[in-house]
Amino acid sequence: MQTTLDCLVCFMKQARSTGLLAGADVATQRCLCNEAGRFIAAADTNLSPPENAIALYETFARVLGSRDPFARVKRESNELALSLRDAIRAQIAAADDPLRAAVQAAIGGNIIDYAAQHTFDAAQTMQDCFQREFAIDDYPALQEAISKAGRKILYLCDNCGEIVFDALLIEQLQRLGCQVTAAVRGFPIINDATLEDARLCGLDRLCLVISNGTACPGTPLAQCSEEFQAHFQAADIIISKGMGNFETLSEVSAPIFFLFTVKCAEVAKHVTERQQLAPGILKGEGEMVLLRQRTVCSN
Repeated sequence: MQTTLDCLVCFMKQARSTGLLAGADVATQRCLCNEAGRFIAAADTNLSPPENAIALYETFARVLGSRDPFARVKRESNELALSLRDAIRAQIAAADDPLRAAVQAAIGGNIIDYAAQHTFDAAQTMQDCFQREFAIDDYPALQEAISKAGRKILYLCDNCGEIVFDALLIEQLQRLGCQVTAAVRGFPIINDATLEDARLCGLDRLCLVISNGTACPGTPLAQCSEEFQAHFQAADIIISKGMGNFETLSEVSAPIFFLFTVKCAEVAKHVTERQQLAPGILKGEGEMVLLRQRTVCSN
């Protein structure tokens, strides 16, 4: 997915929200907006939005004097999710189809996103996610893939907090005999999960966790580490969480299942066009999506 004009507008909004979340004074917030303006003027719209975000957030970090300006909200997101974990796990266990319930919880957790310029109530979303239908529902295809494949799964994580619910889905996949490796970001960016967050949430005690080697809020394969690329190529199934991973992998031919909430009109438009959906199914208002990759494009 390439960067659109509306993505450039969103980058400016992210400058404003980053300053507010970091508790910056007005002068620093203005500096962030000025730097974003300079960045937007030179942005390469052939790149995906997450790839462009690398340089943008490096600039924000420099202006704020912090390599991880979202550290506080990341910690709070992890703590909130951990406080909900036992109750969500119990609901999954009691469900008629625990795997589907775990998928619902994992997608529901994707609402925790500080780059998408939307408001959210994570606790309420997690309470409601089991009653919500998927706007795109390729769950039967996921079930079939799990039953037929060699069951080696690469699980691409997205945000802090959300990874707690990813762990609950990984538990269900392991119960079905799947060998799961989870991948997180190589360096802090926005509220995306890193190895440190995986350890804090106990994900490393559940499965092998690797870094993708980048500071991108997505998965740009060409920039990822050799270790990550080896796992990507060896996987029978790739579960890709979040919009950023979708935006960077939507053109890649691989056995990918995208799990995310659609929080952006541009992503909604992109999915609608690629999947030839009827207008109005996706609006970018938090629709839950389980989408099997159907592209035949090359890496």
